[in-house]
Formats: sequence, C-alpha cells, structure tokens
Amino acid sequence: MDHSEDSRKDNRPGDDPSANGSIPPRAHYMAPRAQWVPPPSIRRHTIRLAVATGIGVVLMLVLLWLAIQYAQRDWTQKNTRARARGARPAAAKTTNGKQKSARPAGWTYTLPPAATQRQLRRMASSRSGIQWWPILASGISSQRPDLAVQALHMALAATGDHAEFRNDLGVIYLKQKRPQKAFHQFQVADQIQPGFLPSRFNLALWAIGERNPTRALQWLGQYLARHSEDVGALRLQSTLLSQMNRPEEALRLLENFLKTQPPEQPLFLEAAMLAARLDQHGNALRYLETALNGNPIQNVIRAYQSPTFRDIRLSGKGDTLAARMAAKARTAFGAPVPVEEIGPLWTPWNLNQAP
Repeated sequence: MDHSEDSRKDNRPGDDPSANGSIPPRAHYMAPRAQWVPPPSIRRHTIRLAVATGIGVVLMLVLLWLAIQYAQRDWTQKNTRARARGARPAAAKTTNGKQKSARPAGWTYTLPPAATQRQLRRMASSRSGIQWWPILASGISSQRPDLAVQALHMALAATGDHAEFRNDLGVIYLKQKRPQKAFHQFQVADQIQPGFLPSRFNLALWAIGERNPTRALQWLGQYLARHSEDVGALRLQSTLLSQMNRPEEALRLLENFLKTQPPEQPLFLEAAMLAARLDQHGNALRYLETALNGNPIQNVIRAYQSPTFRDIRLSGKGDTLAARMAAKARTAFGAPVPVEEIGPLWTPWNLNQAP
C-alpha cells in the first residue's frame, strides 16, 4: 500500500521535472565504462583500420600463393602423365589431308638446355663418335664452359688420356682465369705426347699471364723451332724480347723470317718500328717502304707518325717516302675526278723541229 502511494506521488503533474523546463542528466541511464578502456579517438580508429587492411592484404597474398602452387603442381602432374603415355601434339593438316608445319615463316629452332644434356649422355654411351667430343667442347666453350669441361671429362673417361683433350681442358681453364688448373692440363698433355705443339704455345701464354717472360720465351722458342711460319707466335716473341730490352734479337728474328715473305706481311711494320728504335734509319725506311707496297695505307701512316719515327721525320730522310704515302692515301681515299674535268691532250710541239 505504501509502495503504490509513493508511485502516485512520483507521477504527480506538479512533480514532473520537465514542467519547469529542465532536463535531468542521463548519466544514470548509461552503462558504466570500464576503467581500462581508453576513450575513442580518430588516431585509434586509424590504427585499427590500418591493421585490419594489412591483415586482409596478407591473407590475399597467402591465398594467391596457394593458388599458384596448386596450378603449378597440377600442370606438372599433367605433363608427367602425358610424357608417361607418350602423347604428342597433333600436327596441323591442310585441306588436302597432308600435314602442314605449324612453324611460322622465319622461325628458327633453338635447342633447349636439356638437349645438350641428352647429347652428352648419348655420346657417353657410344664409342664410335670420339671425334665429336672436341667439336662439342669447342662449340659450347664460350657460352657454357662448364658443359665443355664435362664433355671433355666424359671423353677422357670413355677413350682414355689424349693430349688433345688435356690441351683443350687447359684452354678452357685458361679462359676462365684458372691458371693453375690450366698449367696442370698443359703439362699432362706434354707428358702424354712430348713436344705437343699446342701445349707448348699455351704454356707460353700461361707464363705471360704469370709475368714470367723468360719461361715464355723458352716455350715459344721450342714452338717456333717446329712451326716457324706462325706469324702470331713470331710477333709475340718479338714483343717479349722488346719488353725485356733485347730489341736487337727481336729485329734479327724478324729479319730472318722476312727474307722470303711478300710485302703483304704485316711483320714488316714490326721490323720497321724495331729498326727505328735502334736508330737504323735506313733499314726502318726500307722495311716501311716494303710494307707500303702491300699493307693497308692506314697502318703504314700510323707507324710513320708514331713517336718512334720522330727522329727520322725531323731529319728529312723520310720525305720521299712521306710523299709516296700521301699520294697513295689521296688515291685510296680521295674523290674520283669527274670525266668532264679531264681535258684533251695537246700535241707537244718543239719549236726547233719541223712538223
């Protein structure tokens, strides 16, 4: 009874708080906030949005990676099953029933890397194609030196030691900047076949790379004793002798070789440079004049204008040869004279002689 009376008292019109225009606070209607929950702010909303976006991107990348792995695995399985069954792509057919190549015009076939491996395995199982080993090694040595080394090792295993194979192995190692292995292969080649010329020349190149010109000259001398017509070896030996302050020996070596050579021999220029260096001006001009009759005019002019010929140019001994070189250069590089500019010939009259 008392409770009903109290409620009626609270609902009296006179006791309504809004009657006098005031609104009671709503704090007692809201749920209490925990003490550890921070108040909301724009910074906290931004951080939450960035974290959610990052998690979403990571999930998308993981799903994409899983899809790629599944596609690759499925493609590999299909190719494996197709190869196991010996399936081949069907060739295109023309309207007449004949097979037509699907290769476009201008297309060239390039062997895949696996084809080289198959060729190596086939050659390893066959003893009838021994001559193919150096051909294969020399063909792939510039692009795939590792495969060339494998090919030569297979050749050694299949056919035994040969000086040619050992020498080619040393050449590959020398190109790969592996001088110790190259030296070992050249030595083995020389032991298998004493006096093997390619290994002697390559040993000289190895000695030059090791800055040992004395040993290089020894091996080059042994090589030239049996192969005296090698112009490259002669030029290399003369260069080594000049660098060792022995230009007289270098010039003597070239003179003995040039006695039976035509003017087209480029070593005439080397001999002219050595003679000018030794102040043998007459021999220098003679060799340079011989080179002018067969060598390119650019090389002859370059040699004459070098610092080695400075004293000859200043002395005036080479003026005649310089005029010949200038005339030959004008003939070689000058513009041809038009036919219209060539005039007719007059009769050479002599006043003291009657016609």
